[in-house]
Amino acid sequence: MAVIDIARTNVVTVEPTEAVADVIRRMHGEAVGSVVVTDGEEPLGLVSDRDLAMAVLDEAFDADETAIEDIVDEETPTIDAEAGVYDLVELLSQKGRRRVPVVENGELAGIISLSDVVVLLGMELQHVATAIRSSAPAYEGSGMQYYHD
Repeated sequence: MAVIDIARTNVVTVEPTEAVADVIRRMHGEAVGSVVVTDGEEPLGLVSDRDLAMAVLDEAFDADETAIEDIVDEETPTIDAEAGVYDLVELLSQKGRRRVPVVENGELAGIISLSDVVVLLGMELQHVATAIRSSAPAYEGSGMQYYHD
């Protein structure tokens, strides 16, 4: 399965020169935990709510005067839209990340997180459990009764 098949394509993006305060308000309004900083359609990096929390701890920080480009993680890895889920998990593990932008031909196509992979795995396990239950004999008094709901 290609990562684009499970990635979220409604990515919240911001320009590098936007003030941190405006980005925070936008993230709150959009109910997202991260934004991708872009130059046109090219992702430059990612800023998470954790990045913002750490920046705010600096006493000299002024959210109205600081541009988001001053705190963006420009070493944010990206993953190709056609890469497999295994490649994604390996990248996240190697880079110590929880989410990455998905790119197609160098342009932003989506965003995918470790949570998206966990949801996919949960759905797959549910399908496996259903297949096992439908082909297995009924067991009296087994714990399976709790999973029929």
